[in-house]
Amino acid sequence: MTDARLRALLEDVPAAEDVPLAAHTTMGVGGAARLALFPRTEGQLCRVLRVLQEEGVPFALLGRGSNVLVSDKGVRVAVFTAEVNGLSRTPRGVRAGCGASLSALLRFALGQGLGGNAYLAGIPASVGGAVFMNAGARGRYIGTHVLRAEVWQGGKACVWDNERCRFTYKHTAFMESGAAVLAAEIAFFPADPAEERARIAAALAARGGLPKGRSMGCVFRNPPEGPAGALIEAAGLKGARCGGASVSARHANFILNEGGATAEDVRTLIGRVQGEVLRRTGIALQEEIRYIGEF
Repeated sequence: MTDARLRALLEDVPAAEDVPLAAHTTMGVGGAARLALFPRTEGQLCRVLRVLQEEGVPFALLGRGSNVLVSDKGVRVAVFTAEVNGLSRTPRGVRAGCGASLSALLRFALGQGLGGNAYLAGIPASVGGAVFMNAGARGRYIGTHVLRAEVWQGGKACVWDNERCRFTYKHTAFMESGAAVLAAEIAFFPADPAEERARIAAALAARGGLPKGRSMGCVFRNPPEGPAGALIEAAGLKGARCGGASVSARHANFILNEGGATAEDVRTLIGRVQGEVLRRTGIALQEEIRYIGEF
């Protein structure tokens, strides 16, 4: 399908051409999207997904652009979910559109006198991305509190209960099936606003020691043998560099864009870290980040 034909089918969806994805990811690297689509509602998002899938057009779905590494070659089509961000109270918690940020989710819940998910504070993710990846912090994960997810799969929208999502450590059924998260209902509970604000402040303070600057967050999952950062540090890789990318001297499970890094720099450094940790310990580190485009 030609891009012109694709635009004709989606003429009411805001779009732009040759959009640099580096500006839309927390790592700040990667090529451009030949066509970027910005659906404003869940209905528009579903129609975009249906057209792209029916026409066999490859695409990347992006929320806040964290925890992803976009190829220097870019992608043909990128679909941005930031405007699909509706929030509403439900009898058991909050229903959130996939593009809502976790910070907006917590603010909305607090305004409703609800709490219970302060551990999500400071995580730079959208609700859709967090549910897709089962994001969390300090041993708590969003999957524990997802009551149901509204999902695009097989050319239609459907609802998955918590069990079907198969939430485990940094893994979900979405990763295996290629399904897209449209919205999620997340459990919240009545909470004293002052106490909940204090819990959110404590969660933000706990993240204060993480590296500053452009990164993807933690690059590797923690293996059973221990924290990935400790294994990388023990291998002497803090400060290791490739081009403009470096292993953080503060937290070795972070790779930073020190300025001018390319996706290939980052991918090469990831491979070097994996190889050295494997050589020294026999442990094969597995990425938790997602690769987008060709590498």
